[in-house]
Amino acid sequence: MNVMRAKEIKDDPIMKSVLYNGRYVYIHEVNDETQKALVHYTKKSEDAFEVDVTDLTEEDNN
Repeated sequence: MNVMRAKEIKDDPIMKSVLYNGRYVYIHEVNDETQKALVHYTKKSEDAFEVDVTDLTEEDNN
């Protein structure tokens, strides 16, 4: 995924299916300079953590 798409997903009121290491995550913030995103897993209430935006994938819902 690229930074622009990650920001679009973060700002979209309709939740998109985003995966990190095969698990669904919610994007909290996206940093343009570092190209990292602050995320947390959707299925568990774990603390948020930072990942490279390029490590995120969007699941095709078509």
